[in-house]
Amino acid sequence: MNHIKHGLLNDILPWLIAVGGMFFICLLLPVNFIPANDTIARYIPMARAFAEGNWDYAFHPHSGILFSLISGVLNMLPGVGAFRACQLAAVMLWGLAAVPLYYITLYVWHKRDTAVVCSVLYLLCSHLHRYVYDGIRDNGRSLGFFLLVLGILICFEKKDSWRSSVITAAGSAILTMIRVDCVVFGCAGLIFLFIMDAKNHGWRCQRGGVALVLWLLLISPQLYLNYRWSGYPVPNSRYAILCKKIGLPPLGEPK
Repeated sequence: MNHIKHGLLNDILPWLIAVGGMFFICLLLPVNFIPANDTIARYIPMARAFAEGNWDYAFHPHSGILFSLISGVLNMLPGVGAFRACQLAAVMLWGLAAVPLYYITLYVWHKRDTAVVCSVLYLLCSHLHRYVYDGIRDNGRSLGFFLLVLGILICFEKKDSWRSSVITAAGSAILTMIRVDCVVFGCAGLIFLFIMDAKNHGWRCQRGGVALVLWLLLISPQLYLNYRWSGYPVPNSRYAILCKKIGLPPLGEPK
């Protein structure tokens, strides 16, 4: 287990696999020059609005802010159009997911060869490639889920590791800011971390508390935007509608 404990941050192999996969698929991006319907109607206009500094149109209350943020920043680079920025944002989310998957496999099977094979097989999945070519956000779910599972595995293996709090919070935040249907899974991961921390340390659940605080800090821009739009500091507009239906009053007036 020493190669797992000491190689989580300084092992270059999973990063080489991820960068190699991203480089290869970038060579194939020009093959698909027709954006998906969602990309045309939502992601391209929002990336362009972000690059132009038009914040009122850069984000949408029904969508998470992460994909618009990444694609908008890329759209600001010289020579990178809005559609290409969406594709590159999808490439980043897709490729980076291979790194936590590598470590998940290493924690479960304790074999580096198996971890390499799993990461490569993930990068070779053609269904996930279509999300990249179309320039849509869905591969961000894989990155968030893998980080969430990795953080919980670290907490299980190393009960006193603070690293599990950071990784779990990062995975939960990505899930919260990528799609509305992933918020539940992100919160479930945080709750599970709390349960494991309580099991290991009794009432001293500092690691779960740190994960919760980090998660709230990371998603705070999205909470603020939805507060401005609906009066509720919730991750998504659907949750604002739910709050209204159950009779919770808004904390402020929509702007």
